Amino acid sequence: MSALLPALLPLAVLLAGCGGGDAPAAPPTPAPPVVTQVEVTGATATLAPRQTVQLTATPRTAAGQAVSGTTIAWSSSAPAVASVDAAGVVTGVAAGSAEIRAAAGAVTGRYAVTVTSGAGVLAEVRATVDDPALLLGMYTQARVTGRDLLGGTVAMGARPVTWSTTTPQVASVTNAGVVRAIGVGTAMVRVSVQDGPDVRTATASFTVAPIADAPATTDVVMPGLTFSPFESVVKVGGTVRFVFPALPHNVIFTPRLPGSPADIGVLANTVVARTFATAGIYPYTCTLHPGMDGTIIVSP
Repeated sequence: MSALLPALLPLAVLLAGCGGGDAPAAPPTPAPPVVTQVEVTGATATLAPRQTVQLTATPRTAAGQAVSGTTIAWSSSAPAVASVDAAGVVTGVAAGSAEIRAAAGAVTGRYAVTVTSGAGVLAEVRATVDDPALLLGMYTQARVTGRDLLGGTVAMGARPVTWSTTTPQVASVTNAGVVRAIGVGTAMVRVSVQDGPDVRTATASFTVAPIADAPATTDVVMPGLTFSPFESVVKVGGTVRFVFPALPHNVIFTPRLPGSPADIGVLANTVVARTFATAGIYPYTCTLHPGMDGTIIVSP
């Protein structure tokens, strides 16, 4: 055996040389992009107090390549003039100038903003009614005025204005702000003004009282093609007598409301009574003669 060792050693060396040897080196990991500048952009650089603008910060390399996944820290050089939140939303506070800063690590981008005094810029709206104390069935006009931060008047101009009521059982309101008292109690109308991307709102309250001297019985006559009186008042539980002349008419309560009495068909030379058990406003019409309309106001 010992005599074979010298002959086997070269073969062992050859086999060792044919083995796998060392694995090839992995490619080097590319260095992360280096932020050398922060670009800050926004839709406007001029604000009024309370107005806002969204800023965007984009970290970039020296070659201008955007770098994603970088945390931005926002700050203002003058928070009393313009503040900025963690999302980059800038809010005008008071007249003056401020520099908004967006920091990505040690690199900072800047955006200069100017805040005006706010004179002539709509800051709030106010709602009023001409008569804050109504009787059931009465009308009043609701109005809206604009104010800037200095208290000056700002015209609504072409801004869309929408009226609504938070108490539809007490008052109705048209798109033109005409209010009618249709129930008894405290009522409130609401105005919404579209001011660019913002909606500014305000409310006005008023009271509606019953008609103290409402009669228990009243008559509605029909001279020509009219109901007279056009508006009749009766106490709740009271009776309205419709006096039909020789010319035939009918009495149709429309829109049909809870508490509306039964309609009266086409009649002539007769009197028909209707009792109103529920307070409210009850419009009616003669469908035989367009424009021949009336209203019964039933007061508590």
